[in-house]
Amino acid sequence: MVKEKLYYGKDIEVMFNSDVCIHSGICVKGLPAVFDLSKRPWVDPDGDTSEAIARHIDTCPSGALTYKLLDGEYSTKKEDEHA
Repeated sequence: MVKEKLYYGKDIEVMFNSDVCIHSGICVKGLPAVFDLSKRPWVDPDGDTSEAIARHIDTCPSGALTYKLLDGEYSTKKEDEHA
C-alpha cells in the first residue's frame, strides 16, 4: 500500500510518498520554512516560492517528494528520467 500524502498550496502541490523516502534529510535541511518535522502538517507549500520549492524537491535523492505547479506544469527529476 502506497503511503502518499498531498499538501496543497496556492501555487504548488507537494506530494510525499513515505514508502519511497530514504530519510536523507535533504528536504528539512534545505528549506526549513517548508519542511519542518516539528510542525503538523510538516510540509507548508506556501512557506517559500513555488519555484524555490520545486528546485529543492528536484534534489530529493529518493524521489519521495514530487510536486505539481498549479500553472499546469508537473515535474520531478525522477519522473523526467523515466519518460
